[in-house]
Amino acid sequence: MTTSPQSQPAATPAGSALMIVLLATVAFAMKGLLAKFVYATGMTVDGLLLLRFLIAMPFFWAGVFWFGKHRPGERKMKPLDLAWGALYGGLFFAAALFDFTAVSLIDVTISRIVLFTFPAVVLILESLHKRRFPPMRQIVCFVVTYFGLMMVLAPSGFGEVSDGLWYGALLAFASALTYACYLYFGQRMITVIGSMHFAALVNTMAGLSMVLYQLIIQKPLNLNLDGVLWTAGISIFCTVIPFFLLYEGIRRIGATQASLISLSGPAMTFFAAWLLLGEMLTLPQLIGFAVVTIGVASLKNSFSLAGLGRLLARPFASNTKS
Repeated sequence: MTTSPQSQPAATPAGSALMIVLLATVAFAMKGLLAKFVYATGMTVDGLLLLRFLIAMPFFWAGVFWFGKHRPGERKMKPLDLAWGALYGGLFFAAALFDFTAVSLIDVTISRIVLFTFPAVVLILESLHKRRFPPMRQIVCFVVTYFGLMMVLAPSGFGEVSDGLWYGALLAFASALTYACYLYFGQRMITVIGSMHFAALVNTMAGLSMVLYQLIIQKPLNLNLDGVLWTAGISIFCTVIPFFLLYEGIRRIGATQASLISLSGPAMTFFAAWLLLGEMLTLPQLIGFAVVTIGVASLKNSFSLAGLGRLLARPFASNTKS
């Protein structure tokens, strides 16, 4: 029996999209860890962010020029696109500023776990935007997610948590909030102008926001050669390449399934931080990490082990038919 024309083409895009999003997840997982090496050179958060955006900007537009002109779903931008891009770029800049500041204050692992709760924020945004009360199942998942987060932040009780950890966790949550707004409201624009144009536009506007912020705040940058080299690595391998990969994955399989695959991100960060930085979680924190992962994975009906199994099985579906 041969595969029908309708079923065979679907397997290949799903399989390639799976690998695309996995590669993007690995690259994004290394971002906070490499930032620690930048800070070790004496460079500040502002120096890292300013260089990161400026270095990444031409690479994004080079990608649009070489690969994005005639790709399906890509089109030239209009003046209105620039206005929306400025809004989403500002949100992305704020998310990055909160995120990298949090990483400078607390362990990478803990900051990633806090940031990882952004799907729960998306749940609230969706409910407010659509003016409806979320289903009880989603409320339970929301409560479970943040119960696990409290186990990570305060395994020995709230009285044992330092002010520095609370402040760093608050910044990480602010990053999760702004990142959730950016993703929820910005994903429609990806389908309008295409993933490559969206990535280039948003990062350009975020870079301009960073320049404006630096002109106003005028904080020290402490630029040095080692820090610049580490930042260049973050810009290219943890920003430009995974951005294109992630948005292409979203275009192929949708934001929901892409988010499902990216559930592995914090675990990758945890392993890398343990291996390279010696960061450790206590047993209660590990349990809290598992609870957070389960809560986030269950926030939507499609976020389930059965859904993950179906997604992972797609690339091999054609091999089972003859």
